[in-house]
Amino acid sequence: MQAAQKRGELPEEASGALVTQLFVSGKAASVLSGPWLAADLPPGLRYHVEAPPPIAAAGNAPVLPLMTVEAAFLSPQGREHPSAAAFLQLLVDSEGARVRALVGRQVVAQGDAWSDPALAADEFLSGFRSVARRAVRTPRSPAMRAVWQPAERALLRVLRGDGLSGPALEQAEREFRRAMRPPPPATSPWPLAIVGALSFGAALWYFRRRTVAVPELSSRRSLLAWGYVAPAALATFVLVALPLFAGAATSLFVGTQENPSYVGLANYADILSAAGTGVFESGSFWLTLLVTVLWTIVNVTLHVTLGLVLGVLLSRPLGRVRGIYRTLLILPWAIPSYVTALAWKGMFHRQLGAINALLGLFGAEPISFFSRFSTAFAANVATNVWLGFPFMMVVVLGAITGLPKEVLEAADVDGASRWQRFRLVTLPLLRPTLLPAVVLGSVWTFNAFNVVFLVSGGEPGGETDILISEAYRWAFTREAHYGYAAAYAVLIFLLLASSTRLLDRLLTPKASS
Repeated sequence: MQAAQKRGELPEEASGALVTQLFVSGKAASVLSGPWLAADLPPGLRYHVEAPPPIAAAGNAPVLPLMTVEAAFLSPQGREHPSAAAFLQLLVDSEGARVRALVGRQVVAQGDAWSDPALAADEFLSGFRSVARRAVRTPRSPAMRAVWQPAERALLRVLRGDGLSGPALEQAEREFRRAMRPPPPATSPWPLAIVGALSFGAALWYFRRRTVAVPELSSRRSLLAWGYVAPAALATFVLVALPLFAGAATSLFVGTQENPSYVGLANYADILSAAGTGVFESGSFWLTLLVTVLWTIVNVTLHVTLGLVLGVLLSRPLGRVRGIYRTLLILPWAIPSYVTALAWKGMFHRQLGAINALLGLFGAEPISFFSRFSTAFAANVATNVWLGFPFMMVVVLGAITGLPKEVLEAADVDGASRWQRFRLVTLPLLRPTLLPAVVLGSVWTFNAFNVVFLVSGGEPGGETDILISEAYRWAFTREAHYGYAAAYAVLIFLLLASSTRLLDRLLTPKASS
């Protein structure tokens, strides 16, 4: 594989978008793909579909193409609907197959549909039909969702030259078995309900004892006050409290929405005990938590440092260029984050990225950023720092603008140097403004899903995933374990709530008696 890449026969760090771009631009003579590729090709491009020759290693069976079969999955509510029967009829009869082939450009299985002269003369579909005759059919099961991510990671690992196919497939099999392990056994909801009711009563009694008595308001004034508060309280309940309660309730169940099974705290026990994997193996809660904490600390530290330095510099009189610099430095914050993340991902590409091109000017070897944890983590951090430092810079600029001039002038009169004035006067005055920004930035960074998902994608092998991206994978790429993902979300909320409270106590100066 690496030899073919060095000869220029295969692109490095290949992806579907890159392969399509190389083929359309004429830089790739051929591609291995399916009929769906035609939707991304320009109308005037001339190409021919040909069945690939059998590929076989010594002593092994030949590698055959895979064929996916379209299937319709009906919900219990939609099974009896007339439109469901009409849709199934479209999939099985000859006329529907002819329409799907000629209009939808799909390779259909109905043999009599190919008697249509227009379909028989279609070289594109006929070429894929010849491939389908000797292809291996993939199962028509929702469980196939749990196959694609481990298989993709194993393929990427081999294409990058990170290891042999055997260990990569073994790792993929472990990930698949972890996603497909049997669910916890069902249990009675009464023990947890009783404990929850007692805990709620104890908390209510505790807070009532700590409540400070206030003078009673008249009924009219009380109703008026509740009228002012009601819109905000309703919005908070619908947008914050209700989803939180729904997520907490979902975390106590396994199965589908139509057939849920109550398992109590079993999802939390599986997460915290790293069921199906080692405690500090890739994909475990504890290793992912460690990566998330490291990710948050590194990013917030760089955000605050860069924002503080640039904010102080831009607060000084720089003439007309100060406004230009301010605008340019705020642009990374103004551009949509997913656009920035995809742009940075392209710059980190081993073969075509701008960063490796710059390194090549100094004679350095290209770096495969997403093949090792250190470089993939650094790529994620660089992208997130680019997105996050303008916020801190704007906060510092606003705070410096409001600093009392008399205090700064008094420091100058006392003969303080610039460093002394910054360290002993400016920085302490900025602290009350920076503390809420640091807490808010920590929460944002802790849940920075888009950067991790779009830049590294968790590579290599899920090592750079953070808690929020791991929860996403359990919900949408690993057999739809919504209860397990909801338990992850509740744990994330508890971690953020407790750490935010702890930060507030540690960073807020105590009032002197």
